[in-house]
Amino acid sequence: MKKNTISFLLMLLIATGCGTAATENSSGEPSEAKSGTNEVSAMNELDFIHYRPETGVTKTFTSEGKQLFTEYIVDQNGEYVQRMITLGEMQTTQIVKWTEDRAAVVEESQLSSKESMLDGYESVEEVQALLDHSEKTEGLEMATVDTVEVPYGSFHDVIKVTKKQDGMMITLFYAKGVGMIKQVYETQDSSEKEVAELAEIQ
Repeated sequence: MKKNTISFLLMLLIATGCGTAATENSSGEPSEAKSGTNEVSAMNELDFIHYRPETGVTKTFTSEGKQLFTEYIVDQNGEYVQRMITLGEMQTTQIVKWTEDRAAVVEESQLSSKESMLDGYESVEEVQALLDHSEKTEGLEMATVDTVEVPYGSFHDVIKVTKKQDGMMITLFYAKGVGMIKQVYETQDSSEKEVAELAEIQ
C-alpha cells in the first residue's frame, strides 16, 4: 500500500514539475547539504547551462531495478529545453527555461508529441523553479556533491537540489551534460520513500 501511495505522489510531482528528496551517497548514508560560505560561493560560480541534457536522448530511470519513468529531450535552443516525461501511461511535456543562472519549468501539458514547440517560443509565466542562483525561491536549497553513483555510472561535480512541499521532501541531482540523474521522494515523517536513478541513456 505504501509503495502505491508514493508512486502516485511521484506521478503527481513529475506532472507538476517538482522534484524532492532526501538522498543517499554511494555508501548508502544520507547526504546532508552544507550551507557553508565556500559552498555558496561555489554554487554561484556554476554555469547551469553545462548541466543541460543533450537533445534527442532518452533517459530511463529505475527504482529497485524496475523502470519507473523515462525522460526524452525533444529539443533545445539558447534559452529553452523541451522534454517529455513518460510515467506508465501518462506523458507530460514540459518546457524549461534554462539559462546560466536559473532553470524553471515555464509550461507543461499532457501532449505526447515529439515535435519541437520551441520555434519562436516565449514563456509567459513560471510553473516551478528547478535551479536558482538568486536564492529567491523559498524552500529551494542547493549544494554541490563531489560524486553521485547511479546504475548508469558515476558522476562528478553534481548539483543537489532539495525542496520540501506538501508533506514531501524531494531531492534532485543534476550532472554536467546529462541533466537530472537521480530523484529521491520521501515523506517528511520518513514512512515512505522512492528513489529513481538513471539506468540508461539512448
